[in-house]
Amino acid sequence: MIDFIIVALVFSYAGWAVYKGFKKGKKGACASCSQQRSCSAGCDNSSAPSPDKHL
Repeated sequence: MIDFIIVALVFSYAGWAVYKGFKKGKKGACASCSQQRSCSAGCDNSSAPSPDKHL
């Protein structure tokens, strides 16, 4: 019984990781990067949402 629970947890985590990967992939490289505000890799920041626009 415990084997099924462990297998279910492993497959659930794998499914969640794949889902998050696809979700990040749809945003693009720079938009999904956690360091997009301090990055100097040359990404076009005009497509990134600005925090000042909501004020």
